[in-house]
Amino acid sequence: MSRMNTTLKQVWYVYPPVAVTVKASRMECLRALAMASKPDVKRLHLRNLFTDGRRYYVEQRKSGFRLTSNSTIPWRRRARTAVAAVIYAEFSDAGEGGTRILMRSRMRLFYLGEALLIPGFITSLLVYTPWSKALILALILTLFGLSWLSHRLTATLQATEMVYFVEKALEDIAPVDIPILGATTEPEYITQDRAFREQWSKFYEAHKGEAEGERDEVRGMRDE
Repeated sequence: MSRMNTTLKQVWYVYPPVAVTVKASRMECLRALAMASKPDVKRLHLRNLFTDGRRYYVEQRKSGFRLTSNSTIPWRRRARTAVAAVIYAEFSDAGEGGTRILMRSRMRLFYLGEALLIPGFITSLLVYTPWSKALILALILTLFGLSWLSHRLTATLQATEMVYFVEKALEDIAPVDIPILGATTEPEYITQDRAFREQWSKFYEAHKGEAEGERDEVRGMRDE
């Protein structure tokens, strides 16, 4: 059973599970993801998420959401890349109004089938060639290996981009704890200012007579 799970992770799952915790409700998280998935000049800080015409598709589910993505093909007008990876996210309470989002990424089942389609067709041709069985077997394994590796890397790249999208989209709703001035803050400053004024008044009164005497001496010297 453990070997089967390991094989499944290597073949189907393309990215390790990722957990994100934000101080927001589930609906706020879904609303933020839905808004961030649409390019808008008001959210220029998210412009890097849409390079190469990349788009994100958020589908609400009972316990979380489903996220897919694709991008444009430069040499084909109005054509888009295949959806290679799928992220399934589950919500859970994190306490104190927070929400924990656990994301698991896997290769799309239809896309995984595409990885086997072309090598399978070529294999049906190779088995009838007059070459040695060892060479035919080596070619078949190479074809399947390269096809699976190419599709897996594409799915991994898409999954990485989607995880980054979720993290960036939820940054806007994560509240920042701003320290609020307490009720005793203002009186303390007023008390310090009042004490300073009182000390300055005492200092001024104490040296007021000395200053007046010096002025009288200066006036007397001028009269002489």
